[in-house]
Amino acid sequence: MAQKHLYCRFGLIGENLELKQNVNLYFDEEGIITDFKFEEIDTDITLDRMQENYLVIPGLINSHTHIGDSFAKEKGHNKELIEVVSPPNGIKHQLLRETAESEKIKGIKSAIQEMISNGITYFMDFRENGVKGIESLQKALRNESIRCLIFGRFNQLDEVKKVFNKSDGIGLSSYHQLSEELKTELRTMKSFSSKKLACHVAELNHEDFLFKQIMDDALVDIMIHGTQLESNELRKIKQNNIKLVLCPRSNGYFGLGYPPVKDLLELSIPISLGTDNVMVNNLNLFEEMRYLYYIAKNQIRDDKSIKIIAKNIFKMVTINAAKNFYIESKVGSISLGKLADLVIINLNDPNYYFNNLDRDGFFSLLLHRTNGRNIKRVYIGGKCIYEGK
Repeated sequence: MAQKHLYCRFGLIGENLELKQNVNLYFDEEGIITDFKFEEIDTDITLDRMQENYLVIPGLINSHTHIGDSFAKEKGHNKELIEVVSPPNGIKHQLLRETAESEKIKGIKSAIQEMISNGITYFMDFRENGVKGIESLQKALRNESIRCLIFGRFNQLDEVKKVFNKSDGIGLSSYHQLSEELKTELRTMKSFSSKKLACHVAELNHEDFLFKQIMDDALVDIMIHGTQLESNELRKIKQNNIKLVLCPRSNGYFGLGYPPVKDLLELSIPISLGTDNVMVNNLNLFEEMRYLYYIAKNQIRDDKSIKIIAKNIFKMVTINAAKNFYIESKVGSISLGKLADLVIINLNDPNYYFNNLDRDGFFSLLLHRTNGRNIKRVYIGGKCIYEGK
């Protein structure tokens, strides 16, 4: 079987995103990485800018979106969370009902292109409007290379089975919407499937009783937001291996405060990041990572016992994200047997100019300086599906 070959001056390789140089990647016609070769870096990093200096990194994974409202950008400006996104009568849901299907699909396709241009090769979407909403997204994804997990949402009991069967999992707006009958139905369906249940938790309010109910019921696999959770609750999440996705810029947009990043770092909880509603937030995970860094820096302040490691923030949109959605055998890192979902970054761009850097400094450079214009190419399954200008 013919192999494809890709060379980059630098690369973030393996499960720990190790920085290597003179990286050669080989992948087969199915887009699976079959071999790689590289050299270790024993000194500080300098660049000969008379030659090409490309960096290959794993494709980024956006752990939480609502891509269906892409057509409604800025309709939530200066408004409250409940007013904008709360079902069934929030502005978003009114617009979803009133807007033509063709317009919504155009918005989704535009959002897909925005994600790809920002190095995102996989996204997890909370899909409103039951089976119809799932089918709309599936239609928009036809002939698109980007990968997606669809977490469907039901409105009534008789929709649950259809939504569960049609989607990759369930995405609840709130745990409040589950009656005991619904819980029983979901528990039965989950017992025969590997599909996961994700749920918005503690985004706006801290509710002790609701959190206890979630933990006792043991139905939720992935929590979204967790903005108002306290350290003792985070410990329980970790003990029960519940995954946590943060959307810090969305929280900031709606004035909800900031997620407990300091506590999460202290507890070593492997969070991942999402950009949330497209109507209120752009689809840029580099901006999401930077915003999280700023939150962490302000929450930690003079506490020297906690370190903010730039590489670990990159893991939130690669390795952690893949693990949080149980797809780490296929994506999340540049590793043998995984898909060649890759992003090529041009280190010769002027915003990256430096004299010399150690490894930590190099990751900090990527974290704080990278923008979409630095992305030269994006590969999904070994095929180049985007080339920057």
